[in-house]
Amino acid sequence: MTKKITIISLIALLILAVSASCYFFGLFDKPELFVYDLQTRLLRADKPVDSRIKVILVDEAALNSMADIAGRWPWPRAIWADLLDFLSMGGAKAVLFDILFTERQDEANDKALIEATMASQNVYHSIIIKHDDPDPEAKNNSDLNRPMPPDFIHRFAVKNVSGSLAVPPGAESNAFSLPIAGLPEASKSIAVVEFKPDADNSYRRTQPLREYQGKYFPVLGLAPFIDDDSKIVINRDSIWVNDRRLPIDHNGNVLINMYGLDKVDTYSMSGVFASLQKIRKGEVENLLVNPEVFKDSIVFIGVSAVGGADLKSMPMAPSAPGVMLHAFLANNYLKNDFMHPPDERLTYASILVGVLLTSWAVMFSKRLIFRAVFPVLMLAVYVGYALVSFKANTQVELVPFIFSTVSTGFLSFGYLTFTEAADKRRVSHLFTQYVSKDVLNEVLNNYKEYIKSSAGQKVELTVLFSDIRGFTTMSETTPPEKIVEMLNIHFSVMADIILKHNGTIDKYIGDAIMAFWGAPVPTKDHAEQAVLAGVEMLEGLKEVNRTLKSRGFDHEVKIGIGINSGVATIGNIGSEQKKNYTVVGDTVNLSSRLESITKEYKTPLIFSEYTYNKIRDRINCKLLGNVKVKGREQPVDIYTVES
Repeated sequence: MTKKITIISLIALLILAVSASCYFFGLFDKPELFVYDLQTRLLRADKPVDSRIKVILVDEAALNSMADIAGRWPWPRAIWADLLDFLSMGGAKAVLFDILFTERQDEANDKALIEATMASQNVYHSIIIKHDDPDPEAKNNSDLNRPMPPDFIHRFAVKNVSGSLAVPPGAESNAFSLPIAGLPEASKSIAVVEFKPDADNSYRRTQPLREYQGKYFPVLGLAPFIDDDSKIVINRDSIWVNDRRLPIDHNGNVLINMYGLDKVDTYSMSGVFASLQKIRKGEVENLLVNPEVFKDSIVFIGVSAVGGADLKSMPMAPSAPGVMLHAFLANNYLKNDFMHPPDERLTYASILVGVLLTSWAVMFSKRLIFRAVFPVLMLAVYVGYALVSFKANTQVELVPFIFSTVSTGFLSFGYLTFTEAADKRRVSHLFTQYVSKDVLNEVLNNYKEYIKSSAGQKVELTVLFSDIRGFTTMSETTPPEKIVEMLNIHFSVMADIILKHNGTIDKYIGDAIMAFWGAPVPTKDHAEQAVLAGVEMLEGLKEVNRTLKSRGFDHEVKIGIGINSGVATIGNIGSEQKKNYTVVGDTVNLSSRLESITKEYKTPLIFSEYTYNKIRDRINCKLLGNVKVKGREQPVDIYTVES
């Protein structure tokens, strides 16, 4: 047991160290992201999106149908000015461009967009704030860490911020791209549109506030909800925006809760532009897109066409418009539907629990089904807990727990398979020559108990001794090879009868057989089976003698049988070189003495009063007398089976 505890402790410590290290160094990140995506598609695909969220896309249909008017992508900015006019007709609350206008076109187009933005008074344009590594080959990196224009900061940096984001050294934002001159001044606000992918190049999270030289700017999905009166509080694990708490991870990221792409009210730019042309011609019936559908809506404008280079991998689809990330984040805010990132403390605790409970169940349970089922049940419970938590907007990491539990189970089962196979071979070798197949199967199914019994224990059993009458005289007048042949024939028949009655053959002593019942498998009817075996052995002499006669033997074999029941010591007894699984004690001695007095009583089968007391209600018996046998002070009543 000490060795077993040591081994299981080493296995548990090994898996614990490996699992915790893999988690700490991020080796579980990619598989965890895969599991996260599965949960998202399973539990979030049918979640509704607020009807106030609208998305207008430049899709393939728009690029094709508007090619004659707008030309090749990127379109003239007058097109976007027309779009703003259309949305103003409908009364949109906010219009947010997930399209950058950081480089000038011609003066007329730039002016048209600026004037339309100014007239709308509800347009949010985009900037990029990011971290760029210095170019070691450049003579200078003057574009890095340059200050933003003071007027731009004054107008668009978030006011009323308390607290600060923890930015890892070397990851500070040091570069930005602003809209063309005139556009910021005309905009209601400016927001950041740059996203960073996760380790698997898929997009799931963003920093809701981007810091640049101590100033903060919102991402596009939050921009409609932040103004000069908004109060922003940055804590270690959350950011408060007005009355909304945005849970963040240790990198300041918020997990964007996803929705089915078909749950967002989405419109093609081709339909919008065709409807605008009809309205300008005075045709207001049967519009493909009625501007009134955008009344009081938050409208995001983005690109889904392949040529627009804004398709991103997301949990809901391997290729989706990037603008959907902003739309989803806006819906998270509107519905207070934020996903809480995983708690690292819970993950480490799950690793510890998975290792300890699995190793305990596998190594110390006696029932194979419990060993196999318990880890599986534990996995099912934890996965169920994770799914329920995910549905309640809390991510619970599954991969570390699954890895630690499965690894512990695998190694523990491997160790047990190796050691149990060796133990079973030892037990099988120990008993296969002495017991029947049924008894052996029972022993192997509970081999641990019989390994203990082989070390020695006291049990109640019944012992049988059988001896051939006149064997000494027979051996003196018969060639040795014939004696061996005779003994083999006799023992074969007798052994089959003993094993048939589930007895254990202890040993062959010259011409004698010693057997016992009640061990290694405990049985209540050990006395009855021993007596029945004795009766059948006497009957079996007919077969023995027929066989011997057919082989030319002149002597007829007769035997005497002594049987006694009681408590004896049983175990694997002997020297280091050779041991036998045998029984010793007064019970054994008395059965041997009873066999020897069968000659005096001219009765081939005699058993003691102790055996009689166990079988008298089931076998007809006859009292032979009361004897005091050699080596025993107390006399004993003796019986035989009544014929």
